[in-house]
Amino acid sequence: MGSMSFGPQTLADTLSETVGYKSGLALSINEMCDHLCGTYFSDLLRASEEGAVRLRSEEYEHLFYRLLHQIGYTADEYDGDITGTGLFHRYRDNTLEEWVGVTELFAEIMPKLVEETVRTKQKSIDPRPFLQTCFNNYGHIGLEIAVNRLKAYNQGLYLHPGIKLRYIEWKSEVALTSLFSGTSDEPEVGRFIDQRFIDYLSANQECLSKVHWRKFEELTGEFFHREGYQVELGPGSNDDGVDVRVWKPGQKIKENPHILIQCKRQKAKVEKVIIKGLYADVTYQGADYGLLATTSELSPGARATIVARGYPIREVERSGLESWLIRLRTPGTGIVRA
Repeated sequence: MGSMSFGPQTLADTLSETVGYKSGLALSINEMCDHLCGTYFSDLLRASEEGAVRLRSEEYEHLFYRLLHQIGYTADEYDGDITGTGLFHRYRDNTLEEWVGVTELFAEIMPKLVEETVRTKQKSIDPRPFLQTCFNNYGHIGLEIAVNRLKAYNQGLYLHPGIKLRYIEWKSEVALTSLFSGTSDEPEVGRFIDQRFIDYLSANQECLSKVHWRKFEELTGEFFHREGYQVELGPGSNDDGVDVRVWKPGQKIKENPHILIQCKRQKAKVEKVIIKGLYADVTYQGADYGLLATTSELSPGARATIVARGYPIREVERSGLESWLIRLRTPGTGIVRA
């Protein structure tokens, strides 16, 4: 492996630019250091602002993959194994012959498929000739090995910092700070809140209570929208305590709402006065029930009020919000592909 040299103030700029290109999230040096806290990379980045630094190329890749994982772009930290050699340990004991054969076929066939893709100006490689040959020669186990080999190859192409490929061609990057300070920009992927923020929060759930209050409302609306409901976000101010209105699929918006939601992004416990106000809104608007979504929890008095008075009010507290993020997070790398 070679080495990479960075002059003063260039390592952080290079890393921010590359991470921003892949993930669509714009990060400041302080944000990068915060997400690398506990590793020597954080100190290295800060030191690089004052003087030149030199890294082995594999060190830079490790730094890059660690940061991608920390901001929620990848569900697992990528190990940089573009060649798929890590798969060798899975197959070496019982299917070594098939592993070697598929590896040789990959080296023989894939360059031709790449060349054909470039010649015909296609956007993606058609792997079927490779897969079919592996199946013909080695049966179902050969096909399994070939599929896993292609997955490793594909992941490496899209995640490697030196390769200009990415899962989504973002129109523009979004600043991570806007998740906490607020922004009126329309999401590129998502109905109410950008998928990049969802994936970030899924990896940094401790930040839920710090997000901008409007982003918390948008996250709530996004969950019900993706569950198939019709959703209307309140204006954000002068909303009479109702942040999100939800109707059943097929229900007319002019009809009484199915659910009225109040969002409380706070650290203090939610008191019973909030519950009483939400119940009054549910009664006035003829909703089926009310929902209190909070990054905190209900106070004992608030919960007792719901039970004692039989209020049609449900709650989603911190653990419930975390389960929402699991459902909303994009499978695989964390990037929406459709």
